[in-house]
Amino acid sequence: MRLFVAICLTDEMKDSISETICDLRDAARRGRYTRRENLHLTLVFIGETDRVEDILDVMEDAAEEAFEKPFSLALSGAGAFRGRGGDLHWVGVENTPELHRLAKALRAGLSGAGFEIEKRRFTPHITIGREVVISSEAEIRTPQASMTVDRISLMRSDRVHGEVVYSEIASVQ
Repeated sequence: MRLFVAICLTDEMKDSISETICDLRDAARRGRYTRRENLHLTLVFIGETDRVEDILDVMEDAAEEAFEKPFSLALSGAGAFRGRGGDLHWVGVENTPELHRLAKALRAGLSGAGFEIEKRRFTPHITIGREVVISSEAEIRTPQASMTVDRISLMRSDRVHGEVVYSEIASVQ
């Protein structure tokens, strides 16, 4: 199974981001856009493994430390990572001390449990489009939304009929 740990977004946040995706699609010549039901904030990508119980143990330890009380997650700007075949467009998320501490605890715990975790710095963002080539200067609205975070989810990524589908396996509060 291809797994990652994420924060699932509220409907309000998904609605706000979906408006930005519509603007991006209107301004682009081409691209692949994130479907509303797949919008999430990845905290740590794990990759191919069947060690679900080990991951849940790490998630419980990290959540126990991070969720002394729920914290706020707010959208913060938008941008793109440049690529040869088109750009990866994203919506930013405010990197609060609580969010940073949660991501750091997950990465450390998973590394300590023997998982190969990326070494690059945690930059919280929500991917909204891949291989996007902009063709016009249309206005792309920056989404405005916030939510309360009180749980994290172990997610599975599958390809079904050519579409990427993310499914929640379990969540931890």
